[in-house]
Amino acid sequence: SEVSARFTLDAMPGKQMAIDADLNAGLIDQPQAKQRRQEVAQEAEFYGSMDGASKFVRGDAIAGLLILFINLIGGMAVGIFQHGMTFGEAGKVYALLTIGDGLVAQLPSLLLSTAAAIMVTRASGSEDMGKQI
Repeated sequence: SEVSARFTLDAMPGKQMAIDADLNAGLIDQPQAKQRRQEVAQEAEFYGSMDGASKFVRGDAIAGLLILFINLIGGMAVGIFQHGMTFGEAGKVYALLTIGDGLVAQLPSLLLSTAAAIMVTRASGSEDMGKQI
């Protein structure tokens, strides 16, 4: 989805120049050119938001992995030093707890990235978003 958003944003200046060329050639009048420019601006805003959302999800995933390792190491240390567990017992218990916590923490990011991907890939069509899905 990030690639689609980036390609669309990179094509925006060409769309603006095409509108200006059509206006100068007399193919469209001033109100039509204004409307087309507004549509291009809305499209740029949408894809810019989706590009930002994908960067947020990537950063969130990296932070989630870092937190996962900190939870695992910290949990094992607590298990060994405070609860008197062996290394194997602490590893088994806290690895299971860390994996569960990681899955729960990453679920919102998964939903956000899936929704962003669906919106970006479906937004290029002319049909209503509900009909496309």
